[in-house]
Amino acid sequence: MGDKKKKSTTRSDTSLKSLSDHIFFLDRALQSYALRDALVALGARVEMHRDNFKEDAEDVEWLPVVANKGWIILSKDQFNWIERRAIIYANGRAFLLRQGSLPGAAQVDIICGALRRILRILRGTPAPFIARIHLTGRVLVMPTEFRV
Repeated sequence: MGDKKKKSTTRSDTSLKSLSDHIFFLDRALQSYALRDALVALGARVEMHRDNFKEDAEDVEWLPVVANKGWIILSKDQFNWIERRAIIYANGRAFLLRQGSLPGAAQVDIICGALRRILRILRGTPAPFIARIHLTGRVLVMPTEFRV
């Protein structure tokens, strides 16, 4: 009777099953078919900048639109204070790859490797927020004073 299976409380238990609950938006700087295909293969829904906006659309134009749709912004840009403010004021959620000058395959590996941490933040951190994805796969939400 005491054979009830205990639920693990380790942080690594975050499942990728909830990936399909979110739409990830790959901005102009990060959009690649390799990243899109890798995310889709893991169960994510993905939108790309080129499919939704003109190539020369200013970041301050599309950031609030994407944020208002509830899409999760993935970028390797660090965004200036005006762009960060646009994300915050539109109640957005953004994950910025800290080191953007990596080869595409490395970017795919880092982002896909960080997905459990990204999902944990999405589940536990109310919008708006901006987080950084580090090379180690660590994902940290930026303190409020650096967001705007």
